[in-house]
Amino acid sequence: MKAEKAAAQDLRAIAANTARDLALSLRLASLRMENFEPGQGKNAARELAEQLSASARRAVELYYLESLTQAVAASEGPLRLRRESQLGWLRQDESLEIQKLRSDVPGCYNKLGFALLLECELERARRRRLPLSLALFKLEPPDEELILEVAKQGRDCCRLLDVLGTFDGSGVGMLLPDTGPEGTQVAVQRVVSSFLSAREVAGRCSPERLRVGVASHPGDGTEPGALLRRADERAGGYSLLEGVDTGG
Repeated sequence: MKAEKAAAQDLRAIAANTARDLALSLRLASLRMENFEPGQGKNAARELAEQLSASARRAVELYYLESLTQAVAASEGPLRLRRESQLGWLRQDESLEIQKLRSDVPGCYNKLGFALLLECELERARRRRLPLSLALFKLEPPDEELILEVAKQGRDCCRLLDVLGTFDGSGVGMLLPDTGPEGTQVAVQRVVSSFLSAREVAGRCSPERLRVGVASHPGDGTEPGALLRRADERAGGYSLLEGVDTGG
């Protein structure tokens, strides 16, 4: 029974990931629409329809990709080799636009992807009147190698529906849908504990060096920029927001 419940939770998380990537694809299509010149209405509408159709197909592919990733981990022998081959093919065929938003850390986005997903998740939170929180992690003084380890540990110990983003090696962002301040503090502590106990970190980083700032919607703001700035200020030290379009 516990295994079935865990499997159901995994499927819900996979569905959430798929929906988020589809929302991101739709957002990117909308951004491209804004760049069309006057008089291009018919061509623009046709192009957008094609983009949305491609996004829908991609959502199915992403769902299969996430499902196959978990299936690989649970298989052995020839079956595992066949599934790994399928997985490699899907990843090679991944949309270039989505690839541009990925971080070098597996399972994480870069700062542009993180900012766009924050917009999508915040719009969903406002529409459905749900909480949304984010946390920013920094090291003082900065250490790119250790910051990437924060991202890896965060991805390993957080929920699948949480979003991890790297800020050019200077910090890590964590976005937690449907989560208020208390739940965010629990998630942050889990990441911090996992990071500090990692073998790669042993002897190289004291707890005092790791700075964390947290902000939650709606209490700390209702716009992406307000939440990012509040979390950045609370973390203290250098700013992670240079070169990030924070919006409102």
